[in-house]
Amino acid sequence: MKRRRILTYLCFVGLLAIWLIGFLALNVDADPPRPEHTKATMPEITLDELEAAENELIEAALLARSTKLEDVTITFYCCEERPHICGTGSGITASGRRVTPYVSCAVDPAVIPLGSTIMIEHNGEMLYLRADDTGPAIRGNRIDLAVQGHQEALSLGVKTADIWWCEE
Repeated sequence: MKRRRILTYLCFVGLLAIWLIGFLALNVDADPPRPEHTKATMPEITLDELEAAENELIEAALLARSTKLEDVTITFYCCEERPHICGTGSGITASGRRVTPYVSCAVDPAVIPLGSTIMIEHNGEMLYLRADDTGPAIRGNRIDLAVQGHQEALSLGVKTADIWWCEE
């Protein structure tokens, strides 16, 4: 009798194990469902859009720590390497850097320290310059922006704009 009970008990446990394995096999999914809040809901963003957003943040940070100068006179000089009205033609600025068109500009160091980043809003975009040079005619709220050639410098004339400068 005892043997029969043990055998019945083992059969019952075996059938229960088979049923449990079958149940688990049918209900186990390879990819369990994720709750709604964990699904990605952000649209795809391109590398250009990401870079533009990053540049906006950098620009905002620079502007936040910058000094604004209003109604600054902007003139232009050329990078031609020969002595003429635009300069000595050496190609070296007062800071010791090579003059770089559309990057280098001359400033009055009493107003803007050499090496500072200068930002000018032009046609809805921000231009970034570096205060590399000085000049005898550059006094007060005036900057002289380096361009490629003498004719270009003459054709650009004189402009007035608000600028921001940020010491490095």
